Amino acid sequence: MATYQAYAGQGGKRSSFRPRHLQSLPPREAVPEIKLARPAKTRYPISLEDFRKLKDSAHRPIAGYQASQAASLTNDAAAGVMAPPAAAPTLGASFAGISATGWFPFDCTMAVGMNDLLLAVNSSVAIFDKTGGNPTQTTLTQWFSGAVPPDATIFDPKALYDQYADRWVLLAAAHNNNQQAWFLISVSQTADPRGNWWNYALDATVDGTTPTNNWGDYPSLGLDDQALYLTANMFQWGGDFQYAKLRIVPKASVYAGGTPTFTDFVGMTNADGSLVFTLQPCHEYGTPGVEYLVNSLYPSASNPTSNSITVWTVANPVTGPTLTSVSVITDPYGIPPHADQQGNNAPLDSGDVRMLNAVFRDGAIWTALTTQRDWGEGVNRAAIQWFQVEATTGNLLRHGLYGATALHYFYPAVMPDAGGNMAMAFSRCGAAEFASFYLTGRQAGDPSGSLQPSALVQAGVANYVMLDGSGRNRWGDYTGIAFDPFAAGSGQVWVHGGYASAANQWSTWVGSS
Repeated sequence: MATYQAYAGQGGKRSSFRPRHLQSLPPREAVPEIKLARPAKTRYPISLEDFRKLKDSAHRPIAGYQASQAASLTNDAAAGVMAPPAAAPTLGASFAGISATGWFPFDCTMAVGMNDLLLAVNSSVAIFDKTGGNPTQTTLTQWFSGAVPPDATIFDPKALYDQYADRWVLLAAAHNNNQQAWFLISVSQTADPRGNWWNYALDATVDGTTPTNNWGDYPSLGLDDQALYLTANMFQWGGDFQYAKLRIVPKASVYAGGTPTFTDFVGMTNADGSLVFTLQPCHEYGTPGVEYLVNSLYPSASNPTSNSITVWTVANPVTGPTLTSVSVITDPYGIPPHADQQGNNAPLDSGDVRMLNAVFRDGAIWTALTTQRDWGEGVNRAAIQWFQVEATTGNLLRHGLYGATALHYFYPAVMPDAGGNMAMAFSRCGAAEFASFYLTGRQAGDPSGSLQPSALVQAGVANYVMLDGSGRNRWGDYTGIAFDPFAAGSGQVWVHGGYASAANQWSTWVGSS
């Protein structure tokens, strides 16, 4: 049985910011950026040593693993293998996004409104019109400079456009060396992203009002018609993973520039008793009256694969939040192998099995993760596993595996449109391909579990090596995707991802379906 604890809280420092004064792309702001190492022994719910063992062995197929998979397999026809049932997606808009900022990984996110796109990476924010023109760019440090001390590192941005209220929302995490940590929320005061914004710094070290010795990593952002939903993996300062946190922030106060109130849920467990890790809140479309969230179950050294996910439901988010869950049986998934790339033997970090985004629409939750798959070579490649789950029952409606021989597919992001179609953006590389950015999808009438051939958004042109303190060649950690609620018909999906633009350098690119 799943468990949790709940705490009520209030308060947070408020400031404001106006990006309109930034006239050119890309200015490097006078406010210095601080780059502090993450203060933990591991970035996972298991030890760094156990994670390395799983990662280093992930290229070897596990006996019986694939025989138990019932999901539809789609070999990507764009890679020259079996053809899926439909043509590849056609790109609409296509233009350069943000150039390398000196940070890595780049962590792409985006939001789309009536006239503009908001892009963010580590550690910058940019606003473009929908043709790629009228650019404005600044750093996260400058954006939040009035909200946190100047010695804070600001990282892992997430952006959404609130179609219920015609507001833009930007989330980031921050910490310094004084054991202070924050969730940073920025909300536009109007539908114009170049106008005024409210900035809030919420203390991440408290559960409600109860002090802890923890800070937040890998924040995620969801919303419905009532509240904002912030989640993070909480780590002890200088220690190990403690639990996942969900912070529910009613929109009314923060959208009006008032004092935020919030409810924290912590210590959530899955049906098997394991701690929840990387809880993904949904960006919801429609008014189901509740908020949905989803997480994968993390493998361990003794059990290298998992075969279920957990769906969570928040009821009464403003007046008295309650949290319930259901376990959903899936095909097994496991840590993806390192992703070899053209040029040398320094493979890219393909991540782990955490859910990478989640969207609710027309009664279903859409989500995806990176896993491992042997496409007949006798060796595993990083592959994409995606899910469509009936939200109210937990029934698995559709699911599939996507990839190809000799190639790695990783860091997926999914987005359904108003017509029952789905788009997916992701990174791809292989021994004969530099790190590149791709798009695929499915039409509502396609065979269940299938995806279309991939369409190249932007090709990588060079080998990439940027090692972190743990020796990982960092790429990702996530891909940006957004639905355009102002597009005609069933809507348009925009994507924002990275590619190797020069030796040991990333840049981002923007495209639309």
